[in-house]
Amino acid sequence: MEKTIQIIELSSMLNGKKTNSESREAVNLLRSLYQPSGSTLKVNEKKDFTVLFIASGGSEEKFLQIADSLPRPVVVVSDSYNNSLPAALEISTWLYQNKIMFEHINIPANPSASEKEEISRKLAQLETIQCALSAISSYRIALIGGESPWLISSGADKEYLHNNYGATFVEINTSEIAEAFLKESCDDAESRALIQKLHPYADSLVCGNSLDEAVKFYKVLKRIVLENRIDALTIKCFDFLTSCKTTACLALALLNDEGTICGCEGDIPSLWSMILAKEICKSISFMANPSSVEFIDKSVDFAHCTAPMSIGTQNHLTTHYESGAGVGVASQLKTGKYTLFKCGGSNLDLFYCFKGEVVQNTSVKERCRTQVKFVFKHREELDCYMHSYLGNHAILLPGHHKQILDKFAKMTTFHNILKTKIHE
Repeated sequence: MEKTIQIIELSSMLNGKKTNSESREAVNLLRSLYQPSGSTLKVNEKKDFTVLFIASGGSEEKFLQIADSLPRPVVVVSDSYNNSLPAALEISTWLYQNKIMFEHINIPANPSASEKEEISRKLAQLETIQCALSAISSYRIALIGGESPWLISSGADKEYLHNNYGATFVEINTSEIAEAFLKESCDDAESRALIQKLHPYADSLVCGNSLDEAVKFYKVLKRIVLENRIDALTIKCFDFLTSCKTTACLALALLNDEGTICGCEGDIPSLWSMILAKEICKSISFMANPSSVEFIDKSVDFAHCTAPMSIGTQNHLTTHYESGAGVGVASQLKTGKYTLFKCGGSNLDLFYCFKGEVVQNTSVKERCRTQVKFVFKHREELDCYMHSYLGNHAILLPGHHKQILDKFAKMTTFHNILKTKIHE
C-alpha cells in the first residue's frame, strides 16, 4: 500500500508574487518519499500523514488560523529559501511555549544522501507517532471500579489525558459487573465450546466449576466492551474475589488476545503504557510486577497472574496466586529480545524504556503465575530502572522498540525535559 502525505503549505506574498514551491528540494524530497494526497491550507479528513511546509517568511499568522486543526505531533518542515527557516523557528517556538507536541525538520539547500536518509528516518517515526495518536484520540477506555487501594502513587489526570489526547474515559461500577455475573450462565453452545477448548490447559488446581466461572466473567466483560464500544480497560480485579468468587485473570488474557487492551488493578499508567505499545509499536504486551532483582547478572524477575495467551509459546491455567482461587494464566514467553517500558506521573509524561532480553521462564512457587527473567544490557540501566520511581508495575513487549518509544517520550516531555526519566 502506497504511503500518502498531505503537505499543508504556508506562505505570504513576496514582492507581490506568490511563492513557487514546486521546484524546491524540500517539496521534491517529501514527494519522493510519499504520494501527495493534497497541498492546501485545510487539513483533510483522511488520516494521511500531515506535514506543514513553511514556504516563506510572514506565514506565522496563517499558521495560527489552522493550529488547532493540525494532527499531533505537528510536523514543521522548512528549507533554505524565502525566509522559510526563521518563520519555522517562530512557529516552533509558539508550539513549544504552548506545550504542543511537534517536530521541526529543516531540509538543507542541497541535502546529501546521508542527510536524505536521516530525514526519511525521522519522517517515518513521525508518521508512526502521528498515526498512533490519531488512533488513540478515538479510544474509549473503561475504568472498572477505580484503582486498587495499594496503588498509592499510580494515579493519572484523566481530564488532562482527554484534553491532550482525545481519549474518553468511561467509569463503570464494580456492582454492575457483579450483578451481571450473577445472572450469567455458560449453558450456550459457544460458552461450552470455549470451556472445552480451554480445559486441556487447566491443571489439577483448577477444580470444580472454576473454569466455568472464569468464562462467565469473560462473557460479562466482553459484553461491557461491546455495548460501550470499549477499546481498552483496567479493572479493580481483587474486588471480585468477594462478590463473584472468581478472578478476572483469564478474561483479561482472552480479551487482550482479541484486541481489547486490558490491564489489572485499576492501574491507568500501566494501561496507557500498553496502549502506546499497541499503537506505536504494534505490539501486544505483558503487564507485570518485579519479583526479585539480581545486580550481579543485571536481571529482574517479573511476574503476574494474567498475560495474553498469544504472547506465550505454551500456556497453562492454574489458580490466582494471592487468593488460590479463580483461574490464573501461566504463560511461557518466548525468550529473546524485549523492551521494558512504562510511563507515569499525573500527566503520564515521565518515562523509562530499556532494551534487554527475556532469558528464562521461571517457576517459583511464591510468585504470580506467568514468570520471566529479564536481563538488562548494562548495570547502569538496571540502576536507572530501580530509581525510576514510576510505580510497581512494568510493561514488557516482544522486540526492541526503544528508538521509537524514546522519540515519543522526548516529544511528550520536551517542555519538562529536566524531570524526564528517559535513558539513552
